[in-house]
Order: sequence, then C-alpha cells, then structure tokens
Amino acid sequence: MKQTAEPIRVGVIGCGLIAYWVHLRLLKNLPGARLVAASDPDPGARVRAAKLTRVPVAEYSAELLDDPDIDAVIICAPTDLHADLAIAACNAGKHVFLEKPVATTADECARVLAAAGKSGVTTMVGFNRRLHPMFEQAREMIASEQIGRVHAVQTAFCEPMDAAQMANWRKNRSTGGGVLLDLASHHVDLLRWFLNDEIQSVESTIASEQTEHDSATLALSLRGGTKVQSYFSFRTARTDFLEFIGEKATLRVDRHGSALTSKINRRFGYGIRSRTAFPTARVAAWRIQRLVRPSKEPSYRRSLSAFFDAIRGEKRPLPSFADGARSLEVILAAEESARTHLPVLVNI
Repeated sequence: MKQTAEPIRVGVIGCGLIAYWVHLRLLKNLPGARLVAASDPDPGARVRAAKLTRVPVAEYSAELLDDPDIDAVIICAPTDLHADLAIAACNAGKHVFLEKPVATTADECARVLAAAGKSGVTTMVGFNRRLHPMFEQAREMIASEQIGRVHAVQTAFCEPMDAAQMANWRKNRSTGGGVLLDLASHHVDLLRWFLNDEIQSVESTIASEQTEHDSATLALSLRGGTKVQSYFSFRTARTDFLEFIGEKATLRVDRHGSALTSKINRRFGYGIRSRTAFPTARVAAWRIQRLVRPSKEPSYRRSLSAFFDAIRGEKRPLPSFADGARSLEVILAAEESARTHLPVLVNI
C-alpha cells in the first residue's frame, strides 16, 4: 500500500446505478483518494463509466484485484456476487468497501468474515445511514434519554420500482433481490445502532406481486424488550422513516425530511404538540445545502471519507463486516419465519 501521505488509489467493481450516480461521481473529487480504474461485465455500463470518469474501465474485476497499484476497492456489483468479490479482494490484499448486504447466505457470510479476518485489511460495509448527520443527532438524543426509554418502534422503507425497468438480479431472491436484502437490511442495522441492542426474534410475511419478495412485514423483538413493526415494499409510494416511541416523547427520523421531529405532551390540557429538534452544526450545514440541491444526501460522501480515514489509521466506530453479518442473520430468520409462519429466534 502507498504511504499515508499519498492519495489512496481506488478501483470500483460494478458500475451500475449506485456506482454511476454515487460512488464514481464522489470519487472524482474526494480528498485523499484517487479513482484509477473500474470494472463491469456489461459493455453499456463500461461506456457510461468511462465517459463519466475518464479512467480505464475493465470487463473483469480480476484486472483490478491483480493490479498492485490499486490500494482499495469499492464493490457495487449485484448482491449475489458480493461474497465472492469481497473474499477475492481480501485475498488480494485490497482494502474493501462493500455495499450491503455482505452476502446472501450464512455460509457465504462466514467465508467473507474469515477472509477479512485473515487478510488484516480495512473493511467496511455500506450502511451509509449511520454517517448521516441527522441520524447521528437522533442517536445522540436516544442515548441521552431525551425521549425516555424506547418501548416500541415503527419503520417503513419503500422504493417504488417498475418491474419492467428493474435490473434482472433484483427480481429474484436467488440473485440477491427482494426487499429484505435490499431495503430491510438497512433498517435492521439502524435499529441495532440507534438502540445499542440486538434483535432477538422475528416474525415475517413476504409477498411477491410482480417480482419475488417485492414486499414484506417484520415484527421484531429486541433483547432489551423493545418491539418493532416494519414494512418494506417495491410496490408502494416512496418513504423511509423510523419512529421511536419513548416514555417522554415520540421521535421521527425521516430520511426524506430535513429535521428531526418529536411529539410530546401538551403543557396544559390533554393532547400532544410537535417539537422540532434544534439542529447540530452538521445538520444545519446539510439543510443549507438542501436549499440549492433538495435531494442532497451527505451520508455517502461521509461514508467513503470515513473508510479512507480508517485505511490511514484513524480509529473510529464504522459499520463492519460483523455488523453486516448480524443484519443478514435477521434477514435469514425473517425468511424462515415467512416460510414456517412462526416466530424465529435470531442466531447472534
């Protein structure tokens, strides 16, 4: 690896939607890192990526993994390829930023963890919401008991997708598709992170209207006693929120909003009133940016920057492959519950 004073030389494996619209664009001007190559088996994706980045775009990922001048790779390939690519990257001595989920099966996940542990490289899973300044503020509010002990949580994450326009791998569970791996994995991780607790059991229903597993419900129980109800769908209007019901207040964290809101008891008389949390400096800066770019999403850039800082030796808690494994454990338990129509204990 290059000396820490030099830019970290980065390759991107997979140039689909998330890479094209997020990672490749961020890497063009991210301090301390230099995009030097990318790869994708799809010719159209290679042409688009090369035009955007002006760097070589190979057909095969092995060309990046075999290149001694590449220090780190960002893996954005279809989900069913995550495990094999992560293992190959670790074995090649590359630092690895892996988009979630870590794998699609427990056996694959175990192999990824073993390869990462043996290699000693820096690894990070793409649970970028942990690095969103509004989510960070919400976590601090919960930890400092500003809303009291959390007894229940309601969440929903829905991304409408036209089945005719959907990438083929998203349509089938065998290739890593479905709302549990694609959407629920984010909320499962966030619940663990927000509440500093582990999920103990899960009940689930899964529906397949136009594609396999295109909607699902989860009922989760955490070890500390908190109960969670969640809904995920590719078939309904866009939404992404978590609402924490505490003893003092109810706190809503809405990714498509710009402020944290809570419901508290009225000072006089019966009922509730709304209260908006005073923003932290980082949240305030983001809200100002949203005036120019309403869809501004800061967590992707902050996640990549944190990954490169970790490579340079900065010690800070980041979403790890182990966090990815815990999220996958819950997803696999949810799938078992949907098959058996019974609650399933999570093996963590």
